[in-house]
Amino acid sequence: MAVRRSIIKNKTHMHWFHAFIRSTLTAYAGATFTNVFMGRPTAMLSNDIFFGACLLGYGLVNCTPFNIGYLVCNSTVGEAVVTIFSQLFRVGGIVGFSDAAFGMLKDNPSPYYDIPIFGPILFPSMLGNMGGFFFNGVDGYLQKGMPWLFQQSISCSTFYHFYAHDASGIIGTTLRSFIHPLASPFMIHLMGATEDESNDDALFAKLAV
Repeated sequence: MAVRRSIIKNKTHMHWFHAFIRSTLTAYAGATFTNVFMGRPTAMLSNDIFFGACLLGYGLVNCTPFNIGYLVCNSTVGEAVVTIFSQLFRVGGIVGFSDAAFGMLKDNPSPYYDIPIFGPILFPSMLGNMGGFFFNGVDGYLQKGMPWLFQQSISCSTFYHFYAHDASGIIGTTLRSFIHPLASPFMIHLMGATEDESNDDALFAKLAV
């Protein structure tokens, strides 16, 4: 959608393959490149759903008769649905990449703290910003300050990391001591969680993020 809007706004022509690759990297740059930093296979290559979703999304927006797909996705309801699911996708990425980084780094904690601090925060934060870095470069992406996507991803990954992974450190225990007494009744009465689920700190952290 972003690439299609840019083409319309600037009244330019873009070859379909150029538009497809640009759309794919705009949506999945994190899934394409981020795992490389951890020496793991990228999700784009190891999971057929990712590339299949790119083909489906491109076809829906650009190849439907009478531009029906684009018009629907560009409507108020369509934008709301796309925004909701994109945020759910980002949440899943933050949680999954933070868990993956902590799993790989937990045996090598910080010399000043009980667990590794920056790796499980920066790794998922990079996930949602690789597209901006890829297309605009570091200077172009950051020249106006910290982008909203960076603020969102780094704050969410920081909260999730300490709340879910920091079992004995002062930051994690302090967070849970203040939040858990409020979170448990919230999950039971409003979310329909069981008592065991309401005591699952990782589950609440995912919900909060």
